[in-house]
This record gives sequence, C-alpha cells and structure tokens, in this order.
Amino acid sequence: MQGFRIRFSLRYKLLLLLITLPLISLGLYLFIATDLFKADKKAYVFDSSATVSRSLATQMRMELQSVYANVRALVDAFDFNSSDFPETTKELFQKNIRMHALILYRRQDSGEYAKLAQLVKDQSSLQKFVADGRNLQLMREEAARQGAFVGEYADIPGVVRASFRLGEREEKNHIILVVLYQADDLMNAFEDARLYSSFVLTRSGLTAIGGTDIADADLAQLKNVLSSRATDRTADMKLSDGKNYLISYSFVGLGDLVVISKVDRAKAFKAVEVLIAKSFLFFVALIASTLLISLFASNQLTSTLRELFEATNKIATGKFDVRVKARSKDEVGGLAESFNFMAGEVSRLMRETAEKARMENELSTVKTVQETLFPAAQAEFGPLKICGHFEPASECGGDWWNYSRLGNKIFLWVGDATGHGAPAALITSAARSAAAVIESMPGISPASALTIMNRAINQTSKGQIMMTFFIAAIDLEERRFTYASASHDPPFLLRRKGALFSKKDLIPLNEVNGPRLGDKKDFSYAETTIAFEPGDLIFFYTDGIMDVEDPKGKKWGERNFIKSLIDSANVGPESQKKLDQLLQRVNDYRQGSQLIDDVTMVMCEFEKKVA
Repeated sequence: MQGFRIRFSLRYKLLLLLITLPLISLGLYLFIATDLFKADKKAYVFDSSATVSRSLATQMRMELQSVYANVRALVDAFDFNSSDFPETTKELFQKNIRMHALILYRRQDSGEYAKLAQLVKDQSSLQKFVADGRNLQLMREEAARQGAFVGEYADIPGVVRASFRLGEREEKNHIILVVLYQADDLMNAFEDARLYSSFVLTRSGLTAIGGTDIADADLAQLKNVLSSRATDRTADMKLSDGKNYLISYSFVGLGDLVVISKVDRAKAFKAVEVLIAKSFLFFVALIASTLLISLFASNQLTSTLRELFEATNKIATGKFDVRVKARSKDEVGGLAESFNFMAGEVSRLMRETAEKARMENELSTVKTVQETLFPAAQAEFGPLKICGHFEPASECGGDWWNYSRLGNKIFLWVGDATGHGAPAALITSAARSAAAVIESMPGISPASALTIMNRAINQTSKGQIMMTFFIAAIDLEERRFTYASASHDPPFLLRRKGALFSKKDLIPLNEVNGPRLGDKKDFSYAETTIAFEPGDLIFFYTDGIMDVEDPKGKKWGERNFIKSLIDSANVGPESQKKLDQLLQRVNDYRQGSQLIDDVTMVMCEFEKKVA
C-alpha cells in the first residue's frame, strides 16, 4: 500500500460522526446483513442438498454399471441355439452372492416380449419375484423405453431389482435383462436420512427407490421440475403437507433415473431465525450505547472508528467481502484503506484454504480406496517368486498390477491408464473390478481376459480414458508362459547364457499386440506362448520409469533403464534384492525430484531348480 497523507483533521468531524454515522450505518447493516445471511444460508442448504443428490447419483450409477458388467458377462455366454446358459455360467451365477435372479426376454415381431431363460436361486421370495408378471412387465417397459431401470424389492432387505436393454430401442428383436441383486450399501445410503430425505424417481414421475409416501399431487409438481434438461437443479416448493421444502436433484446418467434430495425449509432456517433474533437484540443494545457515547464522549477515536467497528463485526460473522468506503483524506480514510486491503487478503486466503482442504480431502479418499486395489508386494508360488513396487506421481495414480492363482496357473496383470491422478485412478478401479470377475471364470486365457477387460473399460470411460495392459498366465507344471498385450511396453525376459546377465540376454516379449483397452469396444486380442527355463527372470514395468527426471529436468531414458536393469539382475539370488537395487538406481537419479508419471515395476523369477 502507498502512504496515506492526512489533509483534514478528524477533530472537526467529531460531533457529526458520533451522532449520525453509527445510527445510519447500523440500521442499513441490520437490514442488508439479514437479507444477505438468508440468501447465503439458502445457497448453502441448496449446495449441501445438491452435493447429497450428486453423491447418491454417482453411487447409483457406479452400482448399476458394476451390476451391468457382471450380468453382461453371464449373458454373453448364453447359447441362443439351445436357449440355455452353459453349466459353467450357471455355477458362476450360484457362486455370486450378490446375484439372486436373472431373466432374459427378447422382443417378438408382435411387440410382445418372450422369456428366453432365467437363473433363480432357490428362495420362496425369489419365486414370488419371478411370478409377479405386472412387476416384470414394468421392468421390461422401462428398460425398453430408457435403456435401464431400477427399483426396490421389499421382500428381501437390501435387494434391488434392475433391468437393462441390450441394443437400441429401434432394433426389432432387442434383449431385455431383468436382474435381482444385493445392494446393501446403496440402500443404506438412501435410508440414512438425517437432515436430507432422498429418493429416486424417473423423469416421468415413476417411483423407483424410496418416495412411497409422496402424494400424487407432489409427484405432479416434481414431474414438472424434472422436465428440465439440466443435469442438476434446485427448487423451492410447497408440498401437500403444507410445508416448504428445498429440493435438489441429479440425474443418474443411466435411463431417466433421477436422485432427489429434499429438506424442510423451516428446519434448515431454524438457525437463521435464532441468529437474526440475537443479532437484532445485539444491535439494539449497540445503537443505544452509541447514542449515549455520542452525547457524552469526547474521545475522538470512539466515534471515528464506528464504521470500521461495524465492518469488523461483519468480518467476525464470516462476511469477508465487506469493504469500507474511504470518504475522506484523514486518519479515518487511511484506516479504511488499510482495512479494505486486510479484508481482501483474508477473503482470498480463506477461499484458497477452503479449496485446498476440499481437494486434499477428496484426493485422500481416492488414495485410500486405491491402496486396497494392489496385492502384497511379495509372493511365492512354488518355484515362482514375485515382487513388485508402485509409486504414483500424485496422490493417486493410473498404474495397476496384480497377481492371482487360477488352478495351476499364475496370472499376472500390469496396466497403465492414460495420465495419472483421480480420473486415471477411477479407471484402475474399473480394471480391478473386471479382473475380479474374470478370475472367477474357469479356463480363462490371457487373450479372452483382455477382450473382456477392453469391453469393461470402454463401457466405463466411453473412450475418454484408455489403458495399456499386459496379461500373462504361467503354467507351473508345463513351464509355459502365455501372454497377451494391449499396446503395453513389452516386458523383458532375461535368460542367462553365461555367468552373469548381459544385454544380449534381454528378450522383449512383443510377439503379439493389440490396441489399448477402451479404444475399440469389440476387439479380440491374440496371445502367444513361450517356454520358460529354470533361472529365467521376467521384468514388467510401465513407461513412467523411463520418464523419471533429475532435478535439472533430464529424463532417465531407455539406455540408463536397460543398463540398471541388467546390473540389478546380477545382484544376488533374491528377487527382492534385485528389485530394491533397481529402485535405488531410480531414486539416486531422481534425487528427490517430483515424478511426472506413475512408476510400476514387477519382477518374476523362476528358481534354478523347478519342482
């Protein structure tokens, strides 16, 4: 701030300021502050309600997408020639603890729907669901009209009924799936009412989840609100119970399902009424005191600082946008300029702090969830030793690796989503969910697994975020290594020909390749098989390892990476020591500099004596 020069003494303004200014400013402040506080409280309630509806809509969308992916995997195995599911598919259905019933319908030339097949677990309440023709007709009609529908199933706690359309509505013989599945977390989220009451309707006003106590007149009002094409909206309306409600809604993004949250306006504004009453009493007392001081006080600071005092009261109540107008070039004017500068700085810092805290909290949640996706860093399967390392470039990353045993085969999964951060982390979660389903399929091959994961990633990201991937299946009995790749950096097979590994011992596994996951919806990946020998070492990685930079911004590069890999492979007999040596080389080069991409390394080693 520039120095403020006093041109007119405050002494001559004392009497006028002490009598008139506090009275006028306090009156205006009470009127404006009350109005502003009401508007701010309403905006806050709307924002909180909208956050609830958006959160529930996101949870429902992810739940439906997960269910659809699970059901679609079963339906893809359906044999239309025999009009029945394979026995392996039936076994998968029975083992799926969340799935209770699955019914397939096909639209006939007449427009009616004929049942193709059904999978139903042996429970009387489920038989009742299958026999309820009116309910199933509603599920078919809504799925045919909008693509998806969901509703409660009161006979079993925490169970939801859902229907999906396979193919476009105009297709002559499209398929309708009706499924009954366990969704305890979703139902608990709607039942945990607290201040906000949430339920799900369709755009046409049909009740889906909750809302069974809503009057027809209220449904008509809500239907008019839902006619808007906006994704999110808020409304202030009076319902048939005579109460005013603040309502927000958010579209799920599947079908025409809408999550609505409502809160009683009177309850939401209770704190406002109490604050206004206390503020009014406070200001009455303050004005009375000011009048007395104006009559008897002779101290110039008592009156000249009145306006600034009122402004600081506003700051104390959280109104950081308040400013004081400098009306003169004296001490009061200089103090006003200083106050405005201070208030502006405080307001800016508060906004930045709140935004930073919000983002850190969200990223911390995503990071916590993502940490559960990775396996233990070390594993041993007979002669096969596995050890891995993952380090994200930010709070959460887009790399993922895993291993699992399916029969006598050890499956290894390594993937790298586009970019890093929260969006990429969400895609890795989808990949982990797809892998969990694939692991329950007996006899699955790496190529088939990639094909299924490609469809899952494409459905999840709609082609916006893609993922390179490498899947390998290691047969411990026949010593065969079968793999398939989706544009992932090829792992290196190190097969020793001499006493130590050398560069000529590096064999890139790149005989088969395909497009990134999510790029093409329907693509069949190829696979190949090689034999492995005792003492072989296979190193998997993501491209972030070569993008590591030193403090000057110089990349580590492929040459340093290959040299360090060979040196590390010659360090002792233990795989973990070799991986630790390579990681130490990376950290020595970084010298604490920030990663620009996620880094994943996985090392598999076969003992020299294979059982």
